[in-house]
Amino acid sequence: MLGDLLRSERERQGLSINDIEKGTSIRALYIESIEAGDYSQLPGEVYTKGFIRNYANFLKMDADAMVKRYMEENHPEKVAAQEEAEAAAAQKAAQEPVKTAAKAQSFSTGDDFRERVEKSHKNQNMLLIVAVVLIVAVAGFFLLGSDSKPAAKSPAPAQTSSQQAKAPAAEQPEKKAEAPKKTGGVEVVAKFNDACWTQVKADGKTIYEGTLQKGKTETWKAKEKLVVTAGNAGAVELKINGKDSGKMGEKGQVAEKIYTPDGETSAAKQSKKDSKK
Repeated sequence: MLGDLLRSERERQGLSINDIEKGTSIRALYIESIEAGDYSQLPGEVYTKGFIRNYANFLKMDADAMVKRYMEENHPEKVAAQEEAEAAAAQKAAQEPVKTAAKAQSFSTGDDFRERVEKSHKNQNMLLIVAVVLIVAVAGFFLLGSDSKPAAKSPAPAQTSSQQAKAPAAEQPEKKAEAPKKTGGVEVVAKFNDACWTQVKADGKTIYEGTLQKGKTETWKAKEKLVVTAGNAGAVELKINGKDSGKMGEKGQVAEKIYTPDGETSAAKQSKKDSKK
């Protein structure tokens, strides 16, 4: 029995069930079930085959032979069907060369041979006709081309074509450089020379809140209003829409700045402007 073979080899190598469990990660309960031939404890057919294969590999046994032994002991009908299918496939493969030879022989005798010869002659005749047509067409092309050469040497068309080529260059108007389009909104670039807690709101929505460290440079944008609040105003140097605005305030000072497309504004002015909308 398969279980006896595995157990005998395990004991011969001086291994315990716990050693197999550690080496294969198969639960000790499943190892004991395999050795006892009680496969009802295992989770399923696929797992059972996998456990047997891993167990046999760990013991350096022929894993394929062990799985086959399991199938012969527990599913003999499947093994018989598989062997019958393999035998039929082998017989079919053995008969294939005979059929191929017979088919090749039939091609070279009787009506099939006659038909292939006639077809070959028809193809040769068709190729001959096509070749003659091509030769006549090429000869006609060269003859007609030689008759039309004097007309191509007339100087008048050449002069006209050169004048036509120059005319568009003289008539083309010069393109004027387009002025750069102005983009709306407000852009603030902040450079930090020290650590600073910062909050930024763009059009009423908070887009950043946190502590920025020394050496950081951040860029924020808004369509209508950008509010920048700094817990250490002296650590922040600002550039508004490309223009230097200097530091937000003194070192350690908490400052809040409001910027619109028109520049910096105060909270009172912005509140009044918002109320008019």
